[in-house]
Amino acid sequence: MIKKHNKRLLKLSKNFETILSIVILILVLLGMIDLIRSVYQAYIIDFSNPVQYSQLNSFLAEALLLVIGVELVVMLSLHIPGVLLEVLLYAIARKLILLPKTAGMFDLLLGVIAIAILFAIRKYLISPDEQLISLNRLYNVKSSNNKILTSVEKKETEINNS
Repeated sequence: MIKKHNKRLLKLSKNFETILSIVILILVLLGMIDLIRSVYQAYIIDFSNPVQYSQLNSFLAEALLLVIGVELVVMLSLHIPGVLLEVLLYAIARKLILLPKTAGMFDLLLGVIAIAILFAIRKYLISPDEQLISLNRLYNVKSSNNKILTSVEKKETEINNS
């Protein structure tokens, strides 16, 4: 049984995670507004000049960073190993997509190997119960399919009770 002092610390840390998640979501929202403004300026206002590769690369970098921010909020909220793997997958994919032109094939090969390792971890090291809980299923859950939500709630209850 966890001591009363430790339970308070766990609740306090959960509250800090929630506050941090809200701050990250606000930053992502502000980043989306900035990205939309930048794209509007480049493609609508200054349409006579073609968009340069470096400018398109910076748009992609910013957009993928926002996606990683949203995934980070999901990771802080759910505490499921599969979500951590998804955040890592997005981060590695972002790095691969934004490799500079001067980067060698070795960097690309390392990224592909890292992604393959993440898929192997997902397939062989995550239990079947945890594999049921994927973000796609959580986002698209129907009222008749409460099995996934119940599994997530059980995990959260186990974390809070231990």
